[in-house]
Amino acid sequence: MAAEFFKQSDTLVIKPGKRLDTTTAPEIDREISARIEAGESKIVFDFDGTDYLSSAGLRVMMKAAKAAAKQGGGVGLCHANTHVREVLHLCGFFSLFKVGKTLDKTIQLL
Repeated sequence: MAAEFFKQSDTLVIKPGKRLDTTTAPEIDREISARIEAGESKIVFDFDGTDYLSSAGLRVMMKAAKAAAKQGGGVGLCHANTHVREVLHLCGFFSLFKVGKTLDKTIQLL
């Protein structure tokens, strides 16, 4: 699988592998969509271990945020390395998502 999915508290946590890009994004997107359709509304992308984020990964994140918002939830992110943080910053994603230093803190923000 391109990412690890698990529940912590009432939140779906997604830990992409080394890359969230055109190769891995479709599989991750399908899984997130299915889980949101099943009722998930709080989601955290935990980028611990993710070295690369492309525009395809950004689209997955935006799609998840829109779908979660329709369910009354939201999306957060944590543990982004320097490269991932730079991509997120340049695209303005820090203003769109709840950002915490740890997974627990990010879950609390949602």
